[in-house]
Amino acid sequence: MSSEDFSPPTLGFPSEPLLKGILSIAIIDIIKDKSVHGGEIYQSLKEKFKIDTPRGIIYALLRKMEGDGLLVSNWDIPESGAARRIYHITEEGLEYLKYAMDRLRRSREIIMILLAEKPPIYKSTPN
Repeated sequence: MSSEDFSPPTLGFPSEPLLKGILSIAIIDIIKDKSVHGGEIYQSLKEKFKIDTPRGIIYALLRKMEGDGLLVSNWDIPESGAARRIYHITEEGLEYLKYAMDRLRRSREIIMILLAEKPPIYKSTPN
């Protein structure tokens, strides 16, 4: 999944991403398990969620979530190598993740109903 998967084609559809907010939830889910730097978050998004998002978007979301009090960060300055910002989840971030997961479960129920009740609007082409 690339960042383009979050945006609709230019056919006059609404401009907001279909999966708005999912990327933030995925990032917080990664950070809840251990404190990590941005490069690890980028790699985990690719491996765990199959999301290939530009690093700039990830860092912008991290700054926003830090500003919202969901995360905190500090600099890790090793004796050799580059300094890296390490992100940690806050209690508020844990509460938000719990809330977001409850919303996702409800959304999943709605999606399953929609998929079960509607015939597909597309047809696959034979190989």
